[in-house]
Amino acid sequence: MTDYFERYRDLIDDWAGFVAAVQRPLPTTIWANPLKITPKKLQSLMAAEGVDLAPVSWYPGSFRLPEAVMPGLRWEFLAGLYQVQEEVALLPALLLNPQPGERVLDMCAAPGNKTAQMGAMMANRGTLLANDRNSGRMRAARDVLNRIGLVNVTTLTWDGSSLPGEIGQFDKIMVDVPCTCEGTCRKDTSVLGRSSLAASQKIARIQTALLRKAVQLCRPGGRIVYATCTFAPEENELVVDAILRESGDVLRLCPSTVPGLVASPGLTEWQGESLHPDLHLTSRIWPHQNDTGGFFVAVLEKVGGERYSVDGDRFFAPGDFSLGFDDVIERFGMDTAVFHNLTIVPWSKRGVYLVNQDQQLPTRPRLDAPGLFFMRTGQRYTKITTAATMLLGQHATQNRIALTPEQIQAYLQRQTFSVAPSQTDACTDTGYVVVCYQGFPLGLGVYHTLSGQVESHFPKAWARADVQL
Repeated sequence: MTDYFERYRDLIDDWAGFVAAVQRPLPTTIWANPLKITPKKLQSLMAAEGVDLAPVSWYPGSFRLPEAVMPGLRWEFLAGLYQVQEEVALLPALLLNPQPGERVLDMCAAPGNKTAQMGAMMANRGTLLANDRNSGRMRAARDVLNRIGLVNVTTLTWDGSSLPGEIGQFDKIMVDVPCTCEGTCRKDTSVLGRSSLAASQKIARIQTALLRKAVQLCRPGGRIVYATCTFAPEENELVVDAILRESGDVLRLCPSTVPGLVASPGLTEWQGESLHPDLHLTSRIWPHQNDTGGFFVAVLEKVGGERYSVDGDRFFAPGDFSLGFDDVIERFGMDTAVFHNLTIVPWSKRGVYLVNQDQQLPTRPRLDAPGLFFMRTGQRYTKITTAATMLLGQHATQNRIALTPEQIQAYLQRQTFSVAPSQTDACTDTGYVVVCYQGFPLGLGVYHTLSGQVESHFPKAWARADVQL
């Protein structure tokens, strides 16, 4: 492995430390989902179950897990209370700093971790368009977005470098480009077998096209974050250098350092070639500096250029669709205020979606789906999705059942189980109930009054046979 990195040796301040780091397993990092839980509550909840979370100093709300913990098998993960994300990969969204109400584009969104992070940072408000050219990876990303409970994210499948101008301009754009992934070698050493100088030079053409398109779609005064998980200057500084030179005074580089995170300045020279002098403002994160993966990040601000005109008929704004709210409110005893700033949008034959009302969606290009899938239409009984239940179920005052550890194991394995009469005091009759554990909703079940049993409706794709409690 070390032979592969020889060409970077002169760039690394501590070669021995770097070599030792890339040969160690990568620590696992999670962040608390602010839409459902506070970091302090998550920390105390998991401490009560024997899992001590170590806070990450530079990113509030994120933690390192003990080595023996399998994060994807815990009920807290299935309930959307936290998301697993490599520590250094938290940096781009932190630097982009998307805010509630802004219009944000994630150009290469799959597998969805940074999109989920940004959607939560925006407090489920504004517009976050998540794009990726790979439809299969975007389907997987929607599972992440649904579990986190995001209604402000709309997905589309498009070549990011050819997004049409009709999509409109954005306040913030994330350009986390496909790359040779050298910095992920601590998770998967096989990436080095697929990486090479030739591969870097080839993919750099795609990366440059993506960043160029981001400059076109960013509004004047807006921000762009360009990021890779590789060490190759051909994919990092050289790409940013090319765009800076062709954009002239339209772009400027901004500082990319974060207190508490050790980073090296970007290169201003590579193999005898002088690069833009401001590239020292970009950041290289080497694995040994923070015991993370490797990363490169650049923050750019658009300071000039022509702004697209924004015509009212160019965007789709969610209307006042209330179909389905009344049935849910009546069944689960929810306050109507729960649905303030939310709307239900009929989108396809599949069903309707839950969307925040301040989302501005383009009429072109064609979108995959807006917001969060809320419920299927044309069914005899109103049944909202598991994702919607996990987001809204905390507000249920009736037809809600709190489960024991044994029962939650059965529920997450899609089994039918018995409940005690004392657990069903809030149930009105046979029908759908919100299933909760430790006060947090995990989905729907069907309570049968005659048998005293609950039939699990936890999604088959999410079911786990070996959940850790």
